Amino acid sequence: MSLATACGVTVLRSLCISFIGVFLARRLTPPTRKAFESRAWFLLILILSPLFVPELLVGYAWSLISVRFVQYPALLELTYSTLVLMKVVPVGILCFSMAGGALISPEADFIRRVFRTPGSRLASLKTRASFFLWNSLRLSIPVWTLLFLLSFQEFEMASLMYRDSWTVWIFDAQAGGVPVQETLSFLLGPLAIEVVILLGVFSLLQRFQRETRKVEATETPAPTLQKAKLWDWCYLGAAFALVVLVPFLLISGGSLKSLLNLLQNQYQLISILQECAWALAYAATTGIAAWGLASFFLKQDSTVFTRLMGLLCCLPGLCGALILALGLASLFLTRAGSVMYGTPIPVLLGFVLFLFPRALFLRLMLLKREQHAGLFLAQLLRQSPRPSQAGQGGELLWAVSGRMQFWAVVLLAFWAYWDVTISSILAPGSTMTSAVRLYGLMHYGQNAMLSAITFFCFLVPVCLCLALVPIVKRFWIASYRVPA
Repeated sequence: MSLATACGVTVLRSLCISFIGVFLARRLTPPTRKAFESRAWFLLILILSPLFVPELLVGYAWSLISVRFVQYPALLELTYSTLVLMKVVPVGILCFSMAGGALISPEADFIRRVFRTPGSRLASLKTRASFFLWNSLRLSIPVWTLLFLLSFQEFEMASLMYRDSWTVWIFDAQAGGVPVQETLSFLLGPLAIEVVILLGVFSLLQRFQRETRKVEATETPAPTLQKAKLWDWCYLGAAFALVVLVPFLLISGGSLKSLLNLLQNQYQLISILQECAWALAYAATTGIAAWGLASFFLKQDSTVFTRLMGLLCCLPGLCGALILALGLASLFLTRAGSVMYGTPIPVLLGFVLFLFPRALFLRLMLLKREQHAGLFLAQLLRQSPRPSQAGQGGELLWAVSGRMQFWAVVLLAFWAYWDVTISSILAPGSTMTSAVRLYGLMHYGQNAMLSAITFFCFLVPVCLCLALVPIVKRFWIASYRVPA
């Protein structure tokens, strides 16, 4: 299959996934808001857990279906598209949950529908289109763009399930020995598609921003009281089973004996631990750096120029890991950058740029949650002259703000830990990460030992994060300074 055909198939697939994803995300947003308010953790786990399962694990769990049903390509395409859809829907739910109130109140829309008569201005096609644009598409278009980009840039699942995609085509060409400069020419088509979509959405958002300065958003609290219906529960249960349960049952079930054999094989265990250590080092460093940059660009006293620079820094990450990695590889293969090509600098820079848009998104979520009286009261208690009260204030600050920041950095590091593209293209050969090793082994099929190694590589960062919680908590409380 040619690159143009693979790119066309990916565009068509991504269009279908993004449109259905926007519909599902809008439908599931009201019960998600209610779950956040009432702290319904079971419902939140069902809704958000597919987002946090690495694509590498999902692709490995479902790779066997591409071999057993090779004579049914439509079924394989439907399975892969469904898995990608279930992975991106939580992102749309979070975006809609963060959005503000509507610019057109229910009362105004009711008046428009009641008083429109044939021939009147309210009944004109232009007025109806304007109402639809400002009431529905104002939020749906940016969310659709994000879901389209995520599904368009997906790589690991498509590669392991042998699906046609431009990312797989270009990555295989690069891994097969095609020079980087020639590989860059392959990126022109996919990059043009992404740039056109991003520029169109940015210009549309800029127009919305100019118009909304004249209008005050209205709060519509009624949808937040909506509960999940039977159809919603069916979808959430299916997504949790297909994206979460199946991969973890595969890599954990029946592999206990193989895991014990792995722990007894010292040479193999040391090799895996070294790869996990490199992956953790890259992930922790870049996760903290991306979070720090996001906090800097979103400071309250930041200027328009600073925020504009932050927006420009988002563009490389929004273009996807493959385009970013190949672009940086070509940059460091020049005469000026060749000195640093064999060092960890390219891969660290690549991960920071890749994680930066995600860090901004998480930071915006936390800023919205931190804007309440609880944080201010905790800061006042922290400034108390009594040590006991100051200690209680520190505990409250950790519960209100610090804990969420810690898990946000952990999530960023987790994404970098399981990334294959940037690590395989930019990391030095002596610092191969565990995800790259697993990606290579998973193409040879499923077996108990590989599942045990995958499960072990998953447990290492999870156990390390749980062990670091009390240490980071104590350090964060001791170093916290109440802003003036």
